[in-house]
Amino acid sequence: MRIKQFLPFLDRTGAALTAAAGHVPAPPKPAAPKPAAPIYQFTIVSLGDTLNALRKQLYYELRDLDLRVLAVRISRSESDQLASTIVTLHCPPHLRNLLGAVALRLGQSPDVRRVHWECESGAAIAVLPA
Repeated sequence: MRIKQFLPFLDRTGAALTAAAGHVPAPPKPAAPKPAAPIYQFTIVSLGDTLNALRKQLYYELRDLDLRVLAVRISRSESDQLASTIVTLHCPPHLRNLLGAVALRLGQSPDVRRVHWECESGAAIAVLPA
């Protein structure tokens, strides 16, 4: 026991070190929670018969950017009428410009009538008429 008081590294439990020092070590601090990426809502309004192709294009672009999709809502109508897709996703601030580029590309499609995206606070980021 005496050797462990002089050479605390020999004690595997560390009890000799804390008893010899007369104090209890502080518990490790928990890691600070990582702030969640802001939530954005991406809305595409287009003709009903082209909506599936646009949704696939959006899916592949968001996947390539490694953006996490939380929900997808689709409003269906007749094929010759307008329909919309609303995609809710997490987007870190450093990828926000790339999300804007996706909106611009989708807005340039002749089948798209409107692309709108906004942040979780409700402030509109961009509204792009086709």
